[in-house]
Amino acid sequence: MSASKDTSISNLFKRISTSDLDKKAGGENVQFDKQRLMITKVTVRPNPFTTVITLDISCAQNRNIIVRMFNEEGKIVKMFSWYLVKGTNVTAINDLDNVSSGIYALDIIDNEGTLLFSYELKKG
Repeated sequence: MSASKDTSISNLFKRISTSDLDKKAGGENVQFDKQRLMITKVTVRPNPFTTVITLDISCAQNRNIIVRMFNEEGKIVKMFSWYLVKGTNVTAINDLDNVSSGIYALDIIDNEGTLLFSYELKKG
């Protein structure tokens, strides 16, 4: 990794939490690389959450991704690989009742570690 490309988790979280993301009603966020994954829609709901988050991704091609969720200190609280098929893909991120209240980042990355999508969540 080059010195000019700082992708540590804490720096990614800081970038996400301080950026002006294009958030829409229903948790939709269009901050992603459409060319790389051909994602046409991402919905993360509810926000704020309590125990479960629903992640809905529509894409134009089959592709393997990694979803990771981490807290303000940079600790990953959930991470899993997900094979997306062309069309709509929906999954639930469960067992979040044990994570403490606060701000979390949800990232979608490709197998090379390139950040494709970021979203800030709050546990109420």
